[in-house]
Amino acid sequence: MKKIAIVLALVLILVAAVTMVTACKEKYDLVYANWNLGTEALNNVERQMVQEFEKANNVKIKLLDIGSTGYDDGLTAAIARGNAPDVFMISNTNYVLNAQYALDLTDLSKNDPDWAKIPGAIEEAVHYKSGIYAIPFQMHMEGFFVNTTLLENEGLELPKDGNYTYEWFKDAVKQITADADNHGIIGLNSESDLFLWYPSAVNKDLGFYTWDGSQYHLDSSEFAAGIAEAKDFRSQHLTFDGMTEQTAESPTWSKYFAEEGGGVVKAWNDGKVAFRWGQSYEAPDMLKKNNGDFNVEFIGIPYVSNSEAEHKRTESFSILIGDYVSIYKDTTNPELAYKFAKWMSFDPAGISKRIELAGEGEVPNTLPMTTDEATVDKYFDIYPVDGVKQMYDRLNDAIIEGVKVVPGYGGARWNAMTGYPITLADGTEATNSNIGQFLDACWSGMNTDFTPQRATAINDLANKQYNNAVSKYENKYN
Repeated sequence: MKKIAIVLALVLILVAAVTMVTACKEKYDLVYANWNLGTEALNNVERQMVQEFEKANNVKIKLLDIGSTGYDDGLTAAIARGNAPDVFMISNTNYVLNAQYALDLTDLSKNDPDWAKIPGAIEEAVHYKSGIYAIPFQMHMEGFFVNTTLLENEGLELPKDGNYTYEWFKDAVKQITADADNHGIIGLNSESDLFLWYPSAVNKDLGFYTWDGSQYHLDSSEFAAGIAEAKDFRSQHLTFDGMTEQTAESPTWSKYFAEEGGGVVKAWNDGKVAFRWGQSYEAPDMLKKNNGDFNVEFIGIPYVSNSEAEHKRTESFSILIGDYVSIYKDTTNPELAYKFAKWMSFDPAGISKRIELAGEGEVPNTLPMTTDEATVDKYFDIYPVDGVKQMYDRLNDAIIEGVKVVPGYGGARWNAMTGYPITLADGTEATNSNIGQFLDACWSGMNTDFTPQRATAINDLANKQYNNAVSKYENKYN
């Protein structure tokens, strides 16, 4: 009997210990994964936004640290272990569609007046068939910034309506660069992205990299013209990236190419570059780095005014780059997960809190993802660079970069093998180039021609990448 009593006592002690551990283990209402959370010690704005939501809603949110390196693999592993986060950043919408990880948000969003205020161009990107499987989380504009002080000093008159045409833009770049060796100014930082947006500057029916929402048009005359325009910029040495060796080695420019020279960004900050391709989140830092020595304006993408396309552009526009989050399909509290994801992204109250948390003189690193007038005004009251608000007012004409929203984009833009031999920039031969290498060889002057036959083959190959990606899961969705 004594032994039985001792065993029972030990069992009771063990049960009590387990109960105490369970009681002490913190319980969470939601689990959230993102690569932008930084460290607990740093406590960046993202973490502060989470904390504000916790306080306002009397909930507790666990931050799942996956890390930015190998994020998709880490997220997949967490889900496989049964540790799926309720809300999580995604590298692209294809990831969650293919794995069937995402909750359909149609019912949660359809009666939300704030969802209806998400700018249309970026909201459309999260739809697939009849469902909505992601939430736009951050939004950035891409296009050209111009050193207006430099242009004015060079006697170049800026368009009075702030509406820049491609013809004016190219003429300005050529005039600025005409004497780069002597006066030490170059027209443009790089021409490498030109063929990606030029077709849309000609024809509104063509989006980024000619994507129209269902297929590519790399065999179009507009895309061929974009390749030719980029090649012309390179052959005339109108850009920092395309300088002749002689110019790059001149006293004016050689310092920027030195190991610690800072490259084209330092040249821009020094007022040596007239136009700079960049993103809206870079703009505040541009002003800090140039010490107020010159004025910066964002002009977006100049439109081709002599276009003969049926749906031609009539004003400049911009490219939108989005980041996206999804809600896990089996989350136990979809309403709370949606409310949290909204707070972190498109909620006007959340956007206002971001502005507050950023601090005086600082700007949140995402444009306001709402058309709510008061919130937009509040953001642009502190945004320091002219032109971005003008392009923001034209968001319905913006085009979406395809990396995160077009299935199979990586293969269609870079990785699919063409079978074409080319000479690479370093002089080596690639017997079977991928699409990215082939297109770069076409516009950069590496003796590779973008013939109509090759354009057709490249277009077929790109569309095959999309169709192959979608075929893996299209029958699983209504």
